[in-house]
Amino acid sequence: MTESLPHPLAPRPRAATRTGRSPVGMLCGAALLGVCGSLVAGERAYRSQESRGTAWLVEHLLGMRTLLLEGPSAPVLYAGDHTGLDRGVALSTGCSSALLIAPLALVTALLLLFGNRRPGRVLVAFALAAALVVATNLARLTLVLVMQHRYGAEGFGWTHVLFGSVLMMAAALAAALLYLWLLPSGGTAAAPVRTNGEDGP
Repeated sequence: MTESLPHPLAPRPRAATRTGRSPVGMLCGAALLGVCGSLVAGERAYRSQESRGTAWLVEHLLGMRTLLLEGPSAPVLYAGDHTGLDRGVALSTGCSSALLIAPLALVTALLLLFGNRRPGRVLVAFALAAALVVATNLARLTLVLVMQHRYGAEGFGWTHVLFGSVLMMAAALAAALLYLWLLPSGGTAAAPVRTNGEDGP
């Protein structure tokens, strides 16, 4: 019985790529599910941390005085100068960056648990997009306090209702585009292809 064999000097065919889920990625995905759940269940505590971050920025960058009180439904941040403090600004659920970060964490967790993308790139995409959202919201809250201090209720209305809303929508869009741009498109695991006339493994 005869058999056709390839020429010994013929180039070997390129390996076909087979993708699979990474154990590290699955662990990170499970951790991000926990992050998402924590943001939803502990969003009040997260808002308090956002208020503390805003107070730090107002004090250290602008030299203003601040006072943070925990209200019955939301943390209330007061800011002013040596003459006194202005009306407090309550950080409600709708003003928190948790509303954007929680779904982003959920999507990232699902990609890591059930996708075949490289976990490092996915995590970098999530971290940078989340950082953009958090930084923009802290800047927005700082601006609200400063404008209220200078222009009273009118300054608060303009920066909170109009400019602040547009700013956060722009930040959400920019974060989504950044996330998609950084997101890898496939896995890295590879397995050889069996050629004609060669014994299998």
